[in-house]
Amino acid sequence: MTVFISEMHLWSLRNTLHVEEQDIGIFHYYDKKEPEPPINFGYFHLKQQFAESRDYPWILKNKRPEKLRDTLKELEELMQNRQCVLSKWRSKSICQLLFHSGVLVSLSLSGPQLEEVVIDRTLMGKLISDTISDAVLTDTFMILSFWEQSKLCFIQFTKKANSPDVNKKLEKISSMDFKISYIDMPVLGSRRQKQHLAINSVEDRVICWWSAVKDEVWPWAPISSERERANLLFLKLEHGNLEVLSYIRTTGDPLDVTFSVSQPYQIHSVEQYFTEDQEPIADSCIYECVGNKVQCVAVTKIPLISKAISCCRNSTEDKLVVGCDDSSIVLYEAYRQVTLSAQTELVPELLCCHPRGAIIVVGHSQGEIQVFDMALSPIKMQLLAEDLSPKSTLPFSKHFNVSSSLSQIQWAAPRTSYQSMADTDIHDLLLLRFDQGPVGVLHFKTGVISRGQLGLVEIIQEYIHQDEIYDAINILSGMNWNTMGHQCYVSLSAIVNYLLRQKLTPTTEEQPRESFHLE
Repeated sequence: MTVFISEMHLWSLRNTLHVEEQDIGIFHYYDKKEPEPPINFGYFHLKQQFAESRDYPWILKNKRPEKLRDTLKELEELMQNRQCVLSKWRSKSICQLLFHSGVLVSLSLSGPQLEEVVIDRTLMGKLISDTISDAVLTDTFMILSFWEQSKLCFIQFTKKANSPDVNKKLEKISSMDFKISYIDMPVLGSRRQKQHLAINSVEDRVICWWSAVKDEVWPWAPISSERERANLLFLKLEHGNLEVLSYIRTTGDPLDVTFSVSQPYQIHSVEQYFTEDQEPIADSCIYECVGNKVQCVAVTKIPLISKAISCCRNSTEDKLVVGCDDSSIVLYEAYRQVTLSAQTELVPELLCCHPRGAIIVVGHSQGEIQVFDMALSPIKMQLLAEDLSPKSTLPFSKHFNVSSSLSQIQWAAPRTSYQSMADTDIHDLLLLRFDQGPVGVLHFKTGVISRGQLGLVEIIQEYIHQDEIYDAINILSGMNWNTMGHQCYVSLSAIVNYLLRQKLTPTTEEQPRESFHLE
């Protein structure tokens, strides 16, 4: 049986988490002044020895200039009182959190452990509003949208950071000098709604989009203009200026709109609408940036059983996963033009594809996750423990106390194309952010044989090792020979070699034929 073993690392000093000392799969930080527990005293010291033997800090140091313990306490207070609107990975070891008041927090990691926390309050009080809705963060500028303002804020850094290596030093905005300007947007009708932002890979085109709600109340006019009804703005960034090029209204209500990671002037969207019979449909749309205009060039209709509430794409952008409110997930494979579906054991409010495209993590706000492979076969999980007792889901509420909802799951990796990833890159950390804290990572322990990788080849090899050959064949069937030919060949060879070693029966005779068959 294939099982994912993992460790939970909570970056928290709270003594209200109530993590059991016998639970060796969850770690958090202890305060020097915190009294030792009167019960399970022996377990407490055994767990401390176990953690420190693996270089996991038990008590955070507070040396200057980082003063890690003090800055972590400040971050936890910030999360309890302010809403985090964005998290972005500059690299796989540096994560940035932006709060709606304009506070920018940078986290530097060493493996699953915090090394430095930098809290930057430079923008506080300098913006037209402290209700930031979304943001774009780059090394040379920032773009902000607001809940209560029909404007976009453009912050240009007039001085480059001292260290070009994002892994070397975390610098505050004040050290780079900056200039703030604003650009007007269409009035968003009568509703207060989130304005999402996205930027392309070459950082010269930006989109701002929001929900397209039917029966919206518009300001009175003889004829409502296209600009007033638009819910997607297309902007150009050139010579330090941000300019609106065009605006459109999407056909359906967008769940997600983003630029392609491999085609910088191509926009991918997932839009939902209901037929006359009230049947839900998800449109996977491709828009092309032609001159100053945005044109829809392709639409793929994906029938759903119930309303869509979440979605995500894999790194090669040929698979789309949609989560529905009836606890089902739907996978559309553009390569084979097929649709698969599976039932989850929780409502898929959060979805996240691994950068290597091998697994999908499904999350629920009540603090529970479930893992599927890219053929929608569920994979059991458990936290590191003395005994093997895997479950279909991993409910965090059974392991520690948390009063707020799980608001984000995100792999510790910058958004990049599959082709640009190095073969040696390891992505085994899943960021978990609760609404009012704590924040931490789930560390997948994949073992020595897979070299820490969580790719398609490694999943197939593990299935073969566990004699789950049908699951291995299902994954191979969905792999794209055009974009990952080498991985397909390695996987095919491993499956056939396994089958040829089996005793010949009508079933095993048919299986090699299935592994060669491509639709």
